[in-house]
Amino acid sequence: MARNPQSNPRRRRSLGVPSRGSGKARIFTSQPVAIEFAGPDHRFVRADLEIDGVFHGEATYEGRVFFNNPKATAATAKTIANGYAGSFHILGHGGCLGDPGHCDVKETKREAYDFRPPHPLTPASKRVVVTAALREIAKTAREVTVTIVPIVLAVNELCDEENVFRFERMKILTYD
Repeated sequence: MARNPQSNPRRRRSLGVPSRGSGKARIFTSQPVAIEFAGPDHRFVRADLEIDGVFHGEATYEGRVFFNNPKATAATAKTIANGYAGSFHILGHGGCLGDPGHCDVKETKREAYDFRPPHPLTPASKRVVVTAALREIAKTAREVTVTIVPIVLAVNELCDEENVFRFERMKILTYD
């Protein structure tokens, strides 16, 4: 005998199946940054784009990094000719199910020997190796703009699908 799923009093509330994004995610482009330190006569062996304070409380996405291509979109080919430098991935938490303020990170300065794990929504840091792309750009330019194109991979109704990529600071590091 088949059971009626409506009659099960212990049935869980569902938020629905996460879906792929609609392509409405806002693309970030930085102001031009001087890159004299990366010219052809310099001897760096590696360059990283370091992004600190990345919010990861909502959608899951891939962040594609392009140099000197502010018109990059999800459809832009991932080639050096298009300024593609690499990508990073964020495994989002799917939004907050608790009361207002439940998911706010309220970390205070901890003691040196406090080994408790940090709050699960403590902002993340991402590092993308951009050596080849930076060397290519530095051959012809003295400035670089960084464009981050978020490709939303999973989203639900609790997520802000437009403001997916949020961060505190970004910098380019080179190593001799």
